[in-house]
Amino acid sequence: MTSTAKLSALGFCGADDSVNPRLLALIGQNYPLVEFGVLFRPDKEGQPRYATKNWVSNLSNILSKNSNTKVRLAAHLCGSYVNDFLSYGANDSAKETIDLFLKQLHDWGFRRVQVNATAVNGVFTENLAYDLTIHSFLSAVRSYPELEFIVQKNEETSPLWSGLLKAKDMPENMVFLHDESKGTGKEVAEGWPTDPTFVATSKKIVGFAGGIKPSNVKSVVQDTLEASSKSGAREFWIDMESGVRTTLINHDKGCTETKDDVFDLAKCYNVIDIVCELGLMEHPTELR
Repeated sequence: MTSTAKLSALGFCGADDSVNPRLLALIGQNYPLVEFGVLFRPDKEGQPRYATKNWVSNLSNILSKNSNTKVRLAAHLCGSYVNDFLSYGANDSAKETIDLFLKQLHDWGFRRVQVNATAVNGVFTENLAYDLTIHSFLSAVRSYPELEFIVQKNEETSPLWSGLLKAKDMPENMVFLHDESKGTGKEVAEGWPTDPTFVATSKKIVGFAGGIKPSNVKSVVQDTLEASSKSGAREFWIDMESGVRTTLINHDKGCTETKDDVFDLAKCYNVIDIVCELGLMEHPTELR
């Protein structure tokens, strides 16, 4: 495949307590472009898709023991974390909460932070267009240059991202993700965006999400690569959530049926396999 854009990250979001963190370490250490996303929403911690902090701490401890290969981690903020993030410049309590949490994320090894400012993610969206909201967002981003912040770009968040785009001296550590799905698994129906407006900084990078899964990732990668190049991006990433989950149905001795919603590393690896076949990643030598 020939193009001016290169894949910068392959994101699998929703890693949680249903998976052994050592398995994430094995995959991440062998495939440096893989980025595991962890959803943080206090009122849902411990439920499917939302890891407990104990699990995250365990993952961090495991990853810290191998300093040769850094496994990529992205924090996807939801719920009250986003509400506080959007009040960073207006509320001392919110600022303190976010400062503590962002420092904790960095200590755990996270280097990217996605802000999911949508109602389905438990966020109060009424004030997204307010100047104070825009100021708060930019203030938080500028306060942590060691982290890269991802703006989830969709129709619902347009009051927020349109305000951010008007900012003078846009922070270099802020990038945009095209994502109309908002983690629901809805596929893109009308083609991937090519608007150069969202390739906003000198990094020339843009992201894509929405209904991506093993069965369609080949065409998605080809199409997003083309869309990236048309938008002027030098790099792009894709991210998936619902597409790498599986519902396990269990029956106990009394024939009671229970269902477990799990983060499926087999699906993640199927995606890795396909992306390697496309030539955008490589298997380690011993697996070729």
